[in-house]
Amino acid sequence: MKKAAVLLFCGVLMAGVLYAQDVPVEKVTGGDDLVKEKGGPFQETWVRPDADISKYSKLYMWESLFKFREGGKTSAGTTMEMMRGNDSGPYAISDDSKEKFKKVVSETVVKELARSKQFTVTDKVGPDTLLVRGAVLDIVSNVPPNLSGGGIHLSSVGQATMVFELIDAETGVVQARSAERRAIAPPVRMNQVNTAPVNEASVWNDVEQWARGEAQILRKALDKAKKKAN
Repeated sequence: MKKAAVLLFCGVLMAGVLYAQDVPVEKVTGGDDLVKEKGGPFQETWVRPDADISKYSKLYMWESLFKFREGGKTSAGTTMEMMRGNDSGPYAISDDSKEKFKKVVSETVVKELARSKQFTVTDKVGPDTLLVRGAVLDIVSNVPPNLSGGGIHLSSVGQATMVFELIDAETGVVQARSAERRAIAPPVRMNQVNTAPVNEASVWNDVEQWARGEAQILRKALDKAKKKAN
């Protein structure tokens, strides 16, 4: 999917989704008024022209949406075939793995945003609060089911599109939205095959580092904007 289409796709999808968590605002509006920002930290960043980051000091984490791509292989070839690159995904993701993915990503993002020097993560909505509504879309897995064979090297454990929306807690107006699709791999190893063979522990470590990297980009961007506005 081309970068220019990613954000529009994400905006349409998120607008039509009901979140499980109690809705902190009656209605979310203003997504169509966003203007594309050039040179932002994400592949796609759109901002409301009159957004004033200086009025916010707290972040309220709205429950994230996770959408896994349906289908995928339910079995892999032999270990030798995978080592030779003759068998590749995407593979089907088990229900247990989906739940663990949601847990790892959600906890990692919250923990990283809590490191902000300009904002405090809160569980109560107030006039100085920005809602952070996240989504991880079109999640696919490159991890074969038979990892026990060993000797399998991957450049990434999968791919996904990460979306963040920043919403005024009082008015429900979207202040900014960002989106980018990346390989699920540590930022330092992007586009490089891991020198160590993959195993279950390394898979979840890669997911955690990927989520931390995406959340870190958002945290630094928010801190920079807030500091500049003060």
